[in-house]
Amino acid sequence: MILFFPGTKEDWIMPGTCKQPENKEEVDARSSRILDLFQAIKGQPLQGFPVPPITKWLNGKILAASRGDVTVQHVVRPEMANPTGLLHGGMMCAMLDDVIGMTTASLGYKGFPISIDLNVNYLGKVKVGEVVIARGKVAREGRTILNASAELVDKDGHLVATASSNLLLTGFEPDYVKQVG
Repeated sequence: MILFFPGTKEDWIMPGTCKQPENKEEVDARSSRILDLFQAIKGQPLQGFPVPPITKWLNGKILAASRGDVTVQHVVRPEMANPTGLLHGGMMCAMLDDVIGMTTASLGYKGFPISIDLNVNYLGKVKVGEVVIARGKVAREGRTILNASAELVDKDGHLVATASSNLLLTGFEPDYVKQVG
């Protein structure tokens, strides 16, 4: 089997293994700037900001953000529903993956964390028009691999879905890193 990875070999060098690894002060300073950005847009629909297209489409609102811990609120729209009028499992997965992405972004690494795997457990249901809260947390920061999890709860705090993911720190520099410097 031949695997294809976009970019060059150098794009896939991890921050901890490249010629000039990031130091803790740079990572912490970048994390602080990213968290300042999250605080500035807190409570506002994300579709109005320079975020990835899926984040715009989901149109959540950041409720809270700290390093390695981000909470986002979503309103379930009709186009997010399955044929029975309940939140589609794929949409739950997208919300969980998106909050994990924001959570790993809050760490401040220059390289983009790309998902190696994503495991989702569907535990409940939510109707169109209801609110769900997605919360992501980083469990472990390795030299090249991050481990994160997320929960999706309904308006009453009942667990709707959970996810866990391992992410690889790549040499790709995402737009948000370029924006915050």
